[in-house]
Amino acid sequence: MKNQLPGTLAVQVPVASHRRVLPVIPIIFFLPIALSIFQVFDSHLLKIGMAVTLCSIVFAVMITHSVLNKRYKLVLGLLLIIPIYFSISVASSDFSYFSIRTMITSFPKSLSPGGDFFMGTDYEGRDILATIIIGGMNAYLVATIATIIALLLGIPIGLALAGKGKLVGNVASVITQFFEIVPQLFFVLIVLGVFNFWAAHSAATRLVAIYAVPMAGLAIGLSSLPSVARIIENRVLQLSSRRFVTALRSSNVNSAKILFYNILWKNCLTELIVQATFLFGATILVESALGYAFEIGFGELGTGGYLSWGKILAEARRSILFIENLWIVAFPILVTIMSILGVNLIGDTLVNILSNDR
Repeated sequence: MKNQLPGTLAVQVPVASHRRVLPVIPIIFFLPIALSIFQVFDSHLLKIGMAVTLCSIVFAVMITHSVLNKRYKLVLGLLLIIPIYFSISVASSDFSYFSIRTMITSFPKSLSPGGDFFMGTDYEGRDILATIIIGGMNAYLVATIATIIALLLGIPIGLALAGKGKLVGNVASVITQFFEIVPQLFFVLIVLGVFNFWAAHSAATRLVAIYAVPMAGLAIGLSSLPSVARIIENRVLQLSSRRFVTALRSSNVNSAKILFYNILWKNCLTELIVQATFLFGATILVESALGYAFEIGFGELGTGGYLSWGKILAEARRSILFIENLWIVAFPILVTIMSILGVNLIGDTLVNILSNDR
């Protein structure tokens, strides 16, 4: 480094842009869920209007800031995640309205987009826009739960893998290798299939969304923890031999502080944020595939009990087989692809932003 005094050690310190990026991410990430506070209002239009207005302001600020900083990939990513972001935002503000419209089958069937139905109706006579919104909300919640669980479990397991304790390290190694060997989709299908069958058998009814969504997030999160654990393991092993860690140890700095603050917080946070972003996008894909597989392969007792974009596709596969009423499958396919690509583009941008701060 320039202007570095002879004999001093270069310790990484996050610069200003790094400190600006980190707190903004969780605020924006959990904003749609917080919009449920608008349910206190009686007017449906007021609830939706306030949610859309607030989200539009947030997006306008982010896009303007990205354009001014010439981060055009981030702008594209933000535009692509609009379907899933606005789905959870609108559904949170007035869940009962859209939930009821996904259960009403008295609308004209296979009605093309336009008029009172912006995206048309499906073969069962449901409002496709409402199914997209509720399905997007469920996908967002599953991805959020899965990402949080993967981080909460992956970080301590990664620390155990890099630690010196043989017993704890061996247990962590067995857990990690198990989820690395077993295919993710296979594991999630088996776990949810067995759980849903047991729940349906014991309760004499299908597993409802309030239980199915967290279970899907838990299963996907468990199967995703090796990616987080390996990052932590590799980074801790690399940094443990660095000069600044050696200097801190020779200065009698507490070992726990070195591990959790100097190594984990200051030097692993970047990788964790980026990995969390990619996990979120991957979970949307897995969740959609999961909904599709449950609907066509597990029967009534195996269904997840909640509406998802994959389930919408499975129910509308007649459109693909007979090349008819293609708008019924076009919208769920479009929003799924847009959301996954958008999250991945945001992850790529975060890699560049946070890597340049090093």
